[in-house]
Amino acid sequence: MVTVFVPDIAEFEPLLKAAAMAGCRVRKPVHGYWRIEAERVLEFSRKELGLGPALWNSALSGGFRGRITEYGRDVMRIESEGAP
Repeated sequence: MVTVFVPDIAEFEPLLKAAAMAGCRVRKPVHGYWRIEAERVLEFSRKELGLGPALWNSALSGGFRGRITEYGRDVMRIESEGAP
């Protein structure tokens, strides 16, 4: 399981919407953080989300469970710890 804790601020709404459209579970905020959950992989594109570099670079500021396999200027990919 991969989980990303996203701060409950309007600027991250595109990330939450994209996760929901991709079939991820998006859980309502608890203590100021949304939870995005996927079984094996979460992957997002900064350009597709329309996020500026500052928001993109702080997208994981709430924490996450899993392992980062890519986090560049445009692509963020986090996989479950058990993924090959």
